[in-house]
Parts: sequence; structure tokens; C-alpha cells
Amino acid sequence: MTYDAVIVGTGPAGLSAALTLGRARRETLVIDGGPGRNAPSDGVHNFLSRDGIAPTDLRNIALEQLSAYATVEIREGLADRVTAVDGEFELVLAGGHRVRPGGCCWPPGSSMSCPPSRAWPNAGATRWCTARTATAGSAATCRWRCSRQAIHLRRFSPDVVLCLGADFELDEDQRKLLSAGDVIVVDQPLVGVGGAGAMVQWLDFADGSRLDRSALFVHAPLRQRSDLPTQLGCQILDDGAVEINDLGQTSVPGVYAAGDMARRPTLPLAGAQVILAAAEGTLAAIVIDQELLLTPTPTN
Repeated sequence: MTYDAVIVGTGPAGLSAALTLGRARRETLVIDGGPGRNAPSDGVHNFLSRDGIAPTDLRNIALEQLSAYATVEIREGLADRVTAVDGEFELVLAGGHRVRPGGCCWPPGSSMSCPPSRAWPNAGATRWCTARTATAGSAATCRWRCSRQAIHLRRFSPDVVLCLGADFELDEDQRKLLSAGDVIVVDQPLVGVGGAGAMVQWLDFADGSRLDRSALFVHAPLRQRSDLPTQLGCQILDDGAVEINDLGQTSVPGVYAAGDMARRPTLPLAGAQVILAAAEGTLAAIVIDQELLLTPTPTN
């Protein structure tokens, strides 16, 4: 069967795109590779009417609602390879099954563990820490993110420490800004985290010192789970995100991306919040539908 669109990923962006295309009566295949990156999170936040819902519960509700649309097919599995020749796409799934969409969309978006989500329920708690664990993109960008997050956390806790490591220098202006915000900077490399169960209680540093903390926020490295955009030749930004325009279109005609895997060059960060990913998926689907209006209807 030839589909109008194939969506790889059942994150908020992918499921929102599927819902929009389903309501537009587009033959849509959704490749479900299982729970998304935010599945371990204890809740989705800033999502109107669903604040605090578990990511798996939100995903299950969306999948159930999609079952009402006869033109939307959900298929479990992983997408291994994709080719594009003269505007025609062929997707190869694990196991060798091949599908041919008229247009493609890669929108596996999900929510990051961000300060407002984690900090709000524990506002007023003491001894917090934000740490740089890896650099994504340029060093200047990482310094900006770390410093900004540390200052941001001071609104929720009176005691915030920024751990950078000896190989990561802040400029004078950044240190003045952190000092003015009463954020303590530790330049020793962080080598261990300890506590009871899942609760952080202390941090160990390379010089043997230990620091009591109640919570730890990290800047973990981000990378693409799938190399399908690279296989297709999509333009990739320096932080590994797929480059898109304001409509979710990639540099390859017929290929769209949404969620935290993609961003516009004018934005410093991808839209990692669930509600933003869902909105981007909806927008991409609307554009796909409109473009298909000018495309001859495929025959089975």
C-alpha cells in the first residue's frame, strides 16, 4: 500500500501529526518504536489540561484516540533505512518490510527534564546543584546554558551550586552574573553522585571533597536516535538537530521534522517541551496535507 505520509516515532509531535492527518482523511502510517525519551520522567508539565500526567499515560491516550481514525495505521517496529529518488521515498522497516509514502515526516518529540518541571513541586528546598556533564555544540553555547540554568534555579532554591569542572572556563561577565545571583561555582570535576535509592544526597569531586545536595540538574548530551535524516541528506545543525524552516520542512523536499530532534537555525534550542513538540507536529501535518492537495492521488 502507498501512504500519503509516514510518521516515524510516536512522541507528542508524531502523534499530533498523525491526529491532524487522520482528521484530514490522509492515509497515514505511524511507525511505533516504543516509549519515547521522556518515558522515565515522572510527569509532563506545562501541557494544558494534562499537567503532571505520566508520559506513558499521555501516549496511551493519544494512541487510543487515533484508533478512531480509519486512515491512520499504527505499526510497531523500527525504521532501519530510507531512500529518496526523484521525490519518491521508500522506507525499510526492521525485518525487511518496505513502505512507500507520498510524503515523509520525522517528528519524535518529547519533553526534557527542565527546571520548572522538577523545581516547582520542591520550591524552597535547599542544596541544589546544576552540573555540566558534556558539551553539546560550542563551548560558548554550553557556558550560556549552564549559567542561565543556575540563575534560573535560584528562583526555586536559596542554595544553588554550579559544577563545571577544571576544563570549562567561564568568562568574567558570566562569573559576575552568577555571583550577583548568589550562585556558587565549583571548578573541580564531578566524579560521583550518592544517595538513598533515586534520591540525591551528596556529590563527590576529583579532589576528594564531598558536597551535600538535595537535587542535581545536568546538561546531558543529546544525539539523534535515528540516522534516517542523515540517510536522506537532510541538513544537520552543529548541535546535531535537523534543520527546519518555520513550517517544519527540512532541506529535502517532502521530508518534515518536528519536536526536540529539529529546530530552526534562528532558535538556540529545540522545542523540548511536550506541548511545543505537539504544536510543531500539528503544523507539519497541516503543511503536508496542503502540499498533498497539489499532488496526484497515488493508486494502490
